[in-house]
Amino acid sequence: MQTTSLRYFLTVARTGSIAAASSTLNVAASAISRQIANLEAELDCVLFERLPRGMSLSPAGELLARHAHQVLVRADQVVMEIREIEGLARGRVRVACSEGFALDIIPTVIADFHADYPGIRFEVTMLPPAQATHLVAQGEADIAITFAMAPVEGVDVLYDGTVEMIALAAPHHPLAKEQELSLSDMLNFPLALPTRDTTVRLVFDAACQAEGIVVEPVLTANVLSALLPFVRRSRGLALMSALPVQTPLRHNEIVSLPIRSRVPLTRRIQIQSLRGRRLPRSVQAFVSRIRAALPPPLDTPA
Repeated sequence: MQTTSLRYFLTVARTGSIAAASSTLNVAASAISRQIANLEAELDCVLFERLPRGMSLSPAGELLARHAHQVLVRADQVVMEIREIEGLARGRVRVACSEGFALDIIPTVIADFHADYPGIRFEVTMLPPAQATHLVAQGEADIAITFAMAPVEGVDVLYDGTVEMIALAAPHHPLAKEQELSLSDMLNFPLALPTRDTTVRLVFDAACQAEGIVVEPVLTANVLSALLPFVRRSRGLALMSALPVQTPLRHNEIVSLPIRSRVPLTRRIQIQSLRGRRLPRSVQAFVSRIRAALPPPLDTPA
């Protein structure tokens, strides 16, 4: 049973069709179909149920999928250990992260890391927090850097910390020189907020509810990057952590304002890896760099 066949098989299982797997892998659909047929012939079973709108795993396919993940993780481990004979001269780091990290902090750390270790290659996949964790739990990413709302099975936590949410404003905003804002202060200006299914909004809405405040944002967006131009060009305020906007804050393109509320406006940050997996040296080194760029972890005095 070849690892290529297993990779194709798992991609079809994840995407739900050979056509979708072909697009994801950039491999001809005929080649994927042939590998699936070879697997079914080798195992003498049907791995997929062919449906009018795609393919779903059969009971035998579900069993193979559980073992295939483990086989591929072990195969990748062997390859990385062989490459590590050369130290950090070569290697690959696969990162899954939510948008709050992909906008600024991760690209910045990658750029600094690349300057020291130019032979390391990176793959960054931006996903909602739970999906980033799932990618790691399936062995399809080395680490997830994400916001966590609850404990997750199947992953080891390499870093556990919190980050405060802040208000962002243009440097010329009437509140730009304030030391701190209350939630009610924010209601006097147009608000730009993430959608209700984001961790930012869940925490913010809970804080508003605790103070009996009703929020009607002028702009709601499911990507943080859509909020920043609105803030720069208006009297509006946006809500997020400082992590996605470290560079604009450093260049004074926007300003950050702490928010005072009865309910803490904090979110949990985690770096996660597949449970029990020994990470390659390149990934370990990168995790150290990311940890240094994040707030002190919960078990370390600030």
